[in-house]
Amino acid sequence: MPKFDASFGFDAAAAIEAAAESILITTAELDAPGPSIVYVNPAFERMTEWSRAEIVGQSPRILQGPKTDLRIFFDLREKLHSGKIWEGQTINYRKDGSEFWMEWSIVPLTERGQIYQYVAIQRDVSARVESELRLREAQAAEQVADRARKNLARYFSPKLVKTLAAKDQPFGPVRRQRLAVLFADIVGFTKLSESVDPEQVIEVLRELHSWMAKVIFEWDGMIEGYIGDSVLAIFGFPESGNQDGTNALSCAYELLAAAQDWNRERSEKGLWPIRIGLGLQYGPVVLGDVGTEEYLEFTVIGDTVNTASRLQEATRSLGCDLVVGQELVKAVKVENGGESAAHLLNRLQHYGDFTIRGRSQAVEIWTLTRESGAL
Repeated sequence: MPKFDASFGFDAAAAIEAAAESILITTAELDAPGPSIVYVNPAFERMTEWSRAEIVGQSPRILQGPKTDLRIFFDLREKLHSGKIWEGQTINYRKDGSEFWMEWSIVPLTERGQIYQYVAIQRDVSARVESELRLREAQAAEQVADRARKNLARYFSPKLVKTLAAKDQPFGPVRRQRLAVLFADIVGFTKLSESVDPEQVIEVLRELHSWMAKVIFEWDGMIEGYIGDSVLAIFGFPESGNQDGTNALSCAYELLAAAQDWNRERSEKGLWPIRIGLGLQYGPVVLGDVGTEEYLEFTVIGDTVNTASRLQEATRSLGCDLVVGQELVKAVKVENGGESAAHLLNRLQHYGDFTIRGRSQAVEIWTLTRESGAL
């Protein structure tokens, strides 16, 4: 039994025997073969399954094993020799070889300025460590989910983000479906970029994308991506609806109205007006993630997408702000009754066949009438 200071004023040996925490006392030699155990209390026996008779005379290293992180001991010698308390935590092993997380404090006992023994107070903190690990995993999962929600928010309206974020594959497998496609961009953007500071160009794009996204989401559209000054939006994803073409056309009208309001504000600030051009088409597309395992990006491809892009380009040569393909006009008529469809389409005038770049067959198109307030 180790010696105890009588000045404690109580039976120290009895207190240590009854302690709930494991207590181990060793000799003071730290050099190899190191200290040997001179005493352990019953709590140590319960924690490690080593009996006092088996463990006394052994090295405390008997508790170590393959997963014990020996790096925690790098400052042990320095602290103990200077009379300081050393603390550490790592995996240790019971007699049967099972792992547990042990946290302990080692206190040097001195007499006349000399260290004669070390007292180690030990605790099995496996439950706490596992709880902390689960908490970190939950926090990491929440961060991943938060990034997923923020990523989805780039594409979808807030009302769809929550639903999609709960899915392992929010965009689903690669598939083909019919939907409406809207392309929008700034007319004369190259000239604009050359005539103003880069910071001003970025500010224009940020403002443009901000109010366009708001309008697109209000009409249940999804933003597939921003390509320089262009915005590509689709209507009818993740699920096809019975108003996809109607929503796309209504969105286009509201985007042009919003552009007028924006230019009014810019004029009041003494800034130049910004004109946008819009192209709309309806038809089959292919949707899905493309890329590598390290980097995936959702995309939508097909003739319908290419046609919508070319119709948007045609706004320059045709001198209008909106060009709509015949297939989208058909979709609006199917989705609405006679009067409702007429009300939606009365702002458009039939142009006829129009040849677009990269397509052998002409596309039948409609354009925005002058009375509709082209910018």
